[in-house]
Amino acid sequence: MATSPISNSYSGRLRVKFRPDMEPKSICMTRGSLHTGDSILDMTLRRLGVGRMQRVFPPAGRFEERTRREGLHLWYDIRFSTETSLTRASSSLIGLPCIDKVEPVFEAYHIDRDVSGVLSVPKPSSRRNDAFPVNDPGLVRQWHYYNDGSMEYAISGADINLFRAWEVTTGQNEVVVAVVDGGIDYRHEDLAGNVGNWIELNGIAGVDDDNNGYVDDMYGWNFVYTSDAPYGTARITPVEHGTHVAGTIGAENNNGIGVCGIAGGSGNHSGVRLISCQMFTENRDDNGDEIAAIKYGADAGAVISQNSWGYSNVFQMPEVAKDAIDYFIKYAGIDENGDQVGPMKGGIVIFAAGNDDWNYKSYPACYEKVVAVSALAPDYKKSWYSNFGEWVDVAAPGGTFRDEGRYTDECAVYSTLPNNAYGYMQGTSMACPHVSGIAALAVSRHGGPGFTPDKLRTYLERNVHS
Repeated sequence: MATSPISNSYSGRLRVKFRPDMEPKSICMTRGSLHTGDSILDMTLRRLGVGRMQRVFPPAGRFEERTRREGLHLWYDIRFSTETSLTRASSSLIGLPCIDKVEPVFEAYHIDRDVSGVLSVPKPSSRRNDAFPVNDPGLVRQWHYYNDGSMEYAISGADINLFRAWEVTTGQNEVVVAVVDGGIDYRHEDLAGNVGNWIELNGIAGVDDDNNGYVDDMYGWNFVYTSDAPYGTARITPVEHGTHVAGTIGAENNNGIGVCGIAGGSGNHSGVRLISCQMFTENRDDNGDEIAAIKYGADAGAVISQNSWGYSNVFQMPEVAKDAIDYFIKYAGIDENGDQVGPMKGGIVIFAAGNDDWNYKSYPACYEKVVAVSALAPDYKKSWYSNFGEWVDVAAPGGTFRDEGRYTDECAVYSTLPNNAYGYMQGTSMACPHVSGIAALAVSRHGGPGFTPDKLRTYLERNVHS
């Protein structure tokens, strides 16, 4: 994976935004050169050795009109020789009459890759705690839901007070959460009932049943670029990080196995639904498109976008990321005619704050329109790795492994792992899905006509310990 000296951006790639009414009318390759119909642009592309140019946001079926109304169709991904410097390529493109903006393509990474190992442990036994409201045996290890202070280094109440919330709601099928992360193991015994796009799952193979521009996206979409799938694929591949995050939000409750999800229902697949917007694999060299993945979530029916990833050494918000997030907030839960069809009119985007242990504004988490989440340990203290500062909106359990003689590995967050496994991870990546799960409960309880992201955000930010 080649990156350039400009922050952590990829060499040989730029993103450009065309001026309105000046986007390419057609793109074709002839004799090794791209042709767009714009002679000046074509000459510049030849000089730069551009071998591929395609829309960042693919054609969106019945949502194409609003995609174009928001100008997302004007963003293009341009790939050229890595021997050409980004500075030269950017300067050549920004001077063209048809080009409005030029941006590097920043490396996105899952927030916890430098602090979070995985502690896989044997499956929880079939024994349950009769004092708990559901029969999932792994719930006794999920201190982050209910912390009675009995675990070493824990303080009673350092949790999300989930049992009280479950007295009101355990989640509803109508609420869909888009997990922008590594792929979810949708075959997992504790996730299978709550993962999927119901229209596509019950539709016809090879047909875009929900007309969102993606064929057979039964469980979501794989936005990772590989040699055999340069434009993404419907096939989701399981990844530890994404599967762990998903379990915290929507592992199935009261099924007598595994763990609990915050909004995982009360049995019989009654919890919130998850869709996998895959942007990572277990191979760090694979290159996923997080920007298209965020926008896809809104068009696939989600009203909550869960994001445990960020950019490294980026000191301003990329415009293309801002456009994708703004689109999700504006259009999630709304059909192509502008009518509310979901449980919320608009969407909420939630991001992990990052694990640099300082007041560092991590992007996109510090963008004012998203909810930024830092991490707490089971004793109410900031997890040692968590970013902090006034730009952070809420804190949630992210846990911690054993650290310099303090804590134990069981002080990390316990959730699902691929292949019907379970284990512990730590990080703001683990804190973030706690907030997404709580958001899913709030939408399950209060959602309906006229319920908005502003109302949801008020619930999330005001109903906290302070």
